[in-house]
Amino acid sequence: MVMNNEEANSTNWKMSKGQPHSTGLRRTGYIAAIIVMIVVIYCLRHLREWGLTFLTEDFSKCLFYIELSIYVSIAAKALFIFYDNRWFRHFIQAITSIASLVALIMVYVIYPFNIENGNWDKWIKIGILILFGLTVIGIITDIVKGFRYLAKDPEAV
Repeated sequence: MVMNNEEANSTNWKMSKGQPHSTGLRRTGYIAAIIVMIVVIYCLRHLREWGLTFLTEDFSKCLFYIELSIYVSIAAKALFIFYDNRWFRHFIQAITSIASLVALIMVYVIYPFNIENGNWDKWIKIGILILFGLTVIGIITDIVKGFRYLAKDPEAV
């Protein structure tokens, strides 16, 4: 059966403009993300106890910044449960990305890894630098999108 445009627009499976996903599903996703991040924090705190030999004692110095980044993300997801407009999401995502950027910088500066093969050290550091660049691009993109959605339709969900 072929539907014309009016029929397609009137069906229940077609999402309305400005609402690509249902609010309930997004809220469920935010709650699931919070739970996963709490599990990640638990795992990070116990990595040294699990005998991972490539982590140095300096990992505990990095752990503070990594956890701080995760806590900022948890707070953002908690905010999104209650207020979830597009412009707001993008601005808050930029803030969480800045927190992640700080954690990346500290991991690069402290470098809490003891890799026996020196070539891997070089590639890991290059990978961290690439992640740094991509995160900066993401921050700029989120800020631009935030302003765009705020100017275009501040109430769009």
